[in-house]
Amino acid sequence: MSANNSLINARAQVNGVEIAYVDQGEGDPVLLLHGFPDSHYLWRHQIPMLVDAGFRVIAPDLRGFGESSKPQEIDAYSMRNIVNDVVALTMQLGIQKTHVVGHDWGAAVAWMYAFLMPRRVDHLAVLSVGHPGVFATQTVQQRAASWYMLLYQFPGVSEQLLRRNGWRLFKEIIGGEGDHQRYLRELAKPGALTAGLNWYRANRSPEAELRVEGNFPPVFAPTLGIWSSGDKALLEDGMVGSAKFVKGPWRYERVEDASHWIPLDQPELVGKLLLGFLGTEQPAAAAVSRRRRM
Repeated sequence: MSANNSLINARAQVNGVEIAYVDQGEGDPVLLLHGFPDSHYLWRHQIPMLVDAGFRVIAPDLRGFGESSKPQEIDAYSMRNIVNDVVALTMQLGIQKTHVVGHDWGAAVAWMYAFLMPRRVDHLAVLSVGHPGVFATQTVQQRAASWYMLLYQFPGVSEQLLRRNGWRLFKEIIGGEGDHQRYLRELAKPGALTAGLNWYRANRSPEAELRVEGNFPPVFAPTLGIWSSGDKALLEDGMVGSAKFVKGPWRYERVEDASHWIPLDQPELVGKLLLGFLGTEQPAAAAVSRRRRM
């Protein structure tokens, strides 16, 4: 763990942006994708666990975050562009097939990568965020829980409101969870806040929701869904309901005593779940598994 909260040791020019990333270890590759307002550093506890277990870990700062490029245009953050970043990075690294792990927005990217690039995915593990098909028809309860997504839709106004009075509103939304102090330092950097909010503007705006088509290709890779009981923004139904979009083996784990930021609140448990899942070839009978960790 470095003093400046960065483990970055490589950079690549892909899809018109510079992507900073961690590349550690040897063996079967594992791609770790973070969400908002994180960076590769979200995975600082799991990276050494995976490397020690014989995996090669690739953990990028996705566009708009960390040390990667932060274009200011909303369209730059379309899911198509972000998935293309991941495809280009893995191709540049000579990776044909990889395990894919994602949290928050990184989980949304992981889902899309898995059903758009099925031959490039070995195992899929998603934390907190369920399949986009579930969110296409989300409940009133889920809309109420994710009210902040609507707040983020107003360019300029959102930024002012979040920064106002010493970031008071942002602090209320985060609720002291995750790396909340680090988030404030990172988002205060030039262009960082707008870049992060543009993920929501490009993909979760009312207009974007109207464009969502309900026919999603199935996910054929063995898939692990992890949700935490302390998540204030995302309901359990979103993860449990994702099973119907997975044609490969499906496994669900409910984690207690953790907020939305499961890799930080339960680092050892998340590491063990990933190692147990990625290190095994799942039998067909596991397709209907609904295991819960209480």
